[in-house]
Amino acid sequence: MASGSCACHYISYTASNPPTCLVNCHCTTCRKQAGAPYQTWAFFATEDIQWHVNPTERRATNAATRSFCPKCGSTLSMIQHRDLSSIGIAAGTLDEGKTQIPLPSHHIFLDEKASWFELPKGDGAKKWDKWGEYDKL
Repeated sequence: MASGSCACHYISYTASNPPTCLVNCHCTTCRKQAGAPYQTWAFFATEDIQWHVNPTERRATNAATRSFCPKCGSTLSMIQHRDLSSIGIAAGTLDEGKTQIPLPSHHIFLDEKASWFELPKGDGAKKWDKWGEYDKL
C-alpha cells in the first residue's frame, strides 16, 4: 500500500497498489504550479486512490484537472481528460519508507522545458518533446 499527504496533513490518501511509474513533466503549467523546473508525477490507477478528505479541484487546462489542498496550497493530483483511468499524484507528497517508489521513467513536454535547466545525463529516462509522442505511460 502507498500513502501520502499535503504539507499540513489536512488532506491525506492511501493507494491499494504502488505507483506504476514516475514521470517528470516539463510543461509550462506543471513548472509554474510546482515553482520548479518540472513536476514529478507518480501514476496510479484512479480506482486505487482513496482520499481521506477530498482535495479541491480545478480545471487547469483543456487537457487536465488538477487538485490541491485548500489550506496549505500543496499540489496533490492531476487527471488527464483523455485517460480517466489513471491519476498522477504529486510524487513529493508520497510518504517515504511506506511506499515502493520507482525511479522516474520519462521526461515529458521537453519542448516547454525551462531553458536554464539541464537534464541529467544517463538517468535512463525516456525523453519526449510533445503530447502526441505517447499514448499511455
